[in-house]
Amino acid sequence: MDQGAKARFDAVLSRGVDAQADVPALDKASARRLLERTANVPFFAHSYTFYHNMIHGFTPHDLARFAYEHDLHGLCLHISDGDSLNVRRMNPSERESFRRLLEELGLQLHLEISSTDRQEVDTVIDCARSLGVHNIRLYARHEGPLSAVIEKVYADLAYACDRASKYDLHFDYEQHEDLRAAEIAGILARLGDPRMNALFDYSNSLNAYEEPLVALHILAPYIRQAHVKGARKTVEGDGWGQLGVPQGAPEDELPGARMLYDLLMLGEDKPQVICLALEQEVDYYAPAFRRAGEPPDPVIQYREPSDTPVDRTKSRERLLSDERRWAVQQIGWNRDLVALFRAHARAVAGAAGGPDVPAIAKLPQATYGNAA
Repeated sequence: MDQGAKARFDAVLSRGVDAQADVPALDKASARRLLERTANVPFFAHSYTFYHNMIHGFTPHDLARFAYEHDLHGLCLHISDGDSLNVRRMNPSERESFRRLLEELGLQLHLEISSTDRQEVDTVIDCARSLGVHNIRLYARHEGPLSAVIEKVYADLAYACDRASKYDLHFDYEQHEDLRAAEIAGILARLGDPRMNALFDYSNSLNAYEEPLVALHILAPYIRQAHVKGARKTVEGDGWGQLGVPQGAPEDELPGARMLYDLLMLGEDKPQVICLALEQEVDYYAPAFRRAGEPPDPVIQYREPSDTPVDRTKSRERLLSDERRWAVQQIGWNRDLVALFRAHARAVAGAAGGPDVPAIAKLPQATYGNAA
């Protein structure tokens, strides 16, 4: 075996991981599985990556073309993203035009909402049915004692499960900064419905005072989708917030390589994770929601849907260009990880070099300063 390749593999998978955590050791069987799982990784574009662009003219059609031009499997699109041209506001003919574009480009579409309210669930179902979509992300924004919030979420998801069965849909509940992984897993276990699972977000566990890799392993039996991103922890008293940074940059504190590896390896006979959405969220900020030493039934505060503040030190043109640049760089960073995984897996499995698609050309490393 190439010891240099093994050392690099171990070092990359150890970045951002607790020093006492073991690096996965590949045997021939797991190496063959890794080769199978990395042959065609389901990377998707995500509309939040283009948050400011979508306020200023970037449309769902543009997102689809970006996904196609960068050889991604599809796109994850919030039904409100795209300003006045969003899916929520599209009339039937506009939705049909969008559906035809996706079909022509061979792209999968997953829809997202930021609520579990029944009216919002019905709205996204209407959008999904008209666009031929089968996978939907949702999360709750309830407030009150944790025990009461859990019961509200359970009731909301039970309604969504009933709708999912009727219309052949799948919902994935995101751990979105308030509930911890074990609490979400408990709700999903109570539901016991294969049409309701989980979407794992790389950084959102921080706000619930939980390390992301720990949360991933707890939610592992239920994860079907993931939001891939970079972030750093902000210590706020006895809690943690998060600040979005370019994935793979020096300030990215997340164990991104290890999380990608673990997600790819989920599932016995076939991949469990069907979508890895590249959701670059530079400058996104969310405060602490849960804290150390909280009471057994803490009060969960209400929160508005996510947003990213405008960097006032940049012109609009620079801000929009930076978003697009970061999006391209994130694709390259994750594909480089996949290439590293494959090189090491080949060495362990004793497999001959195969006809891998050459790495796409990437932009030179950017300077992430504030200078316009």
